[in-house]
Amino acid sequence: MQGIVKERTVVRMLGDIAEAHPDAVAVECGGRKLTYRELWDGAASVAGRIRQAEGHREGSLVGVLFDRGIDGVVAQLGAWLAGSAYLPLDPVLPGGRFESILQDARPVAVLAQQGLAARVPVGIPVLDGTGPGADPVPVTPAEPAYVIYTSGSTGTPKGVEVGHTGLANLVSWHRETYGTRPGVRVGAFAGLGFDATVWEVWAALSSGATLVLPTEGLLVDIAAIAAFIEQNAITHCFLSTPLAEQLFALPAPPAGLAVLLTGGDRLRVGPPAGFPAAVYNHYGPTEATVVTTASGDLRRGCASGAPVIGRPITGAKARLVDADRAEITEPDVPGELLIGGDVLALGYRGDPELTGRKFAADQDGSRWYASGDICRWTADGELEFVERRDAQVSIRGHRVELSEIEREMLAVPGVEQAAVVHVPDEDGGSLRAFHCGEAEPGGIRATLTGRLPAYMLPAVLRRLDAMPLTPNGKIDVKALLDIPAEDAAAEPAPLGATEARIAEIWYELTGNRPRPEDSFFEIGGHSLIAARAVSRTRALFGVKIGLQAIFNNPALADFSAKVDEAVRSAE
Repeated sequence: MQGIVKERTVVRMLGDIAEAHPDAVAVECGGRKLTYRELWDGAASVAGRIRQAEGHREGSLVGVLFDRGIDGVVAQLGAWLAGSAYLPLDPVLPGGRFESILQDARPVAVLAQQGLAARVPVGIPVLDGTGPGADPVPVTPAEPAYVIYTSGSTGTPKGVEVGHTGLANLVSWHRETYGTRPGVRVGAFAGLGFDATVWEVWAALSSGATLVLPTEGLLVDIAAIAAFIEQNAITHCFLSTPLAEQLFALPAPPAGLAVLLTGGDRLRVGPPAGFPAAVYNHYGPTEATVVTTASGDLRRGCASGAPVIGRPITGAKARLVDADRAEITEPDVPGELLIGGDVLALGYRGDPELTGRKFAADQDGSRWYASGDICRWTADGELEFVERRDAQVSIRGHRVELSEIEREMLAVPGVEQAAVVHVPDEDGGSLRAFHCGEAEPGGIRATLTGRLPAYMLPAVLRRLDAMPLTPNGKIDVKALLDIPAEDAAAEPAPLGATEARIAEIWYELTGNRPRPEDSFFEIGGHSLIAARAVSRTRALFGVKIGLQAIFNNPALADFSAKVDEAVRSAE
């Protein structure tokens, strides 16, 4: 493969596509379609509005607050045409997290859809996204393209600033590797705050493909996702690791899907024999522009047996080093993965000290990002992921610093000590939190719900008289993992007939026996296994009940009542 032309940016690529294929459909969502000409013209109008904003100058950061849909894509491109970088703001973020990100990022303005503007704190200008058309401001490869916030070890989220060079490298490699071009239909299922959405959107649009956006309700229901892929003739898509593994298990996966990309967590199983799509596994932190390494088609199997994360993509460099920073080149020897090359982010927004520490310069002046991931080379020259080196874990594709959750717990009055552990499972793992002090678990959960995104909320909160300690006085994580998720001494609450049958399903999925008032999401449930809980409920009771029912009625008693209602309606 030829090297990527560094002077190219995604903005220039999109401009070329809009000129060459103006009437081709760029984006579809809920029956609405936008051509490449309409996308470009709409973004130019947004750019004109941004350039009128007080304090705006080339290189400024602009927040983008939209539900999943076409208007959010137009707004992001509009930020680029105004010479700005964009900050994607997920509307599902709780207020505390939302405000913390805006306080740290300091955007000059926020583009917001109607109905969401009220979430923006006073003092930050809110733009409606309409204005006179404007000629695009040329952006250089060295300028920032977007900022994504990830979990931070200091207890506050950290903003990763990614440049146009890294993004152009990613989409150019993607186009040459996976054959995206006019006529290809790309599904986009990643969460709005997950950096994989950057990959989905711009790799498709910079190639002239059609981007097909689903509604929010599909994002965690693999049966609905598979049906959406089939009904919309989607040929290429990315699914986070847990969702990809669920797709592998479907008896009839979408026959028209040609290319399935996955990543974000350790892939435990490969595709089954006869799986219709080519499957490629990927690895990459946000600090390395989404993708650092990629495997070959996993349908051909792996020599080592476990799915590999592959080889560095074009523009990426990878080294393994031991504890003394000596390079490891022989196979099967674990070491920390260092990442270099054009894929590297510019750094952490507003934090030069952390940037200098994590993106350290080598003796020859080249920058290397210390990933904190332990990997090893295979005999075939591919990389295998082994484990994390530190307290950062992956929860359903999101990197999480356990210390950030502990810090938020310690801010609650009455919490004297706090510890959070990660419990691995086939669905990407869950979190259990323990505390000492007078604070009630319910009060702690209420505080965390207002400060942290859903994937960072502990499935279980338990109060202890004292933290278990190791001989050297540190909190004994292994002992915490051995503590039952529920109090064995507690008397089981009496359940109705429907409640008892559903409680058994929940117990099989979470390991916790619920009481009538217990929420599915507070006993170990999360969005991925919620889909399985609803699927089993449908089969057991022979009723049609949607995934949204468990989100709207998470308590066992309330969900059981909905099931009883569905049974009566079916009679």
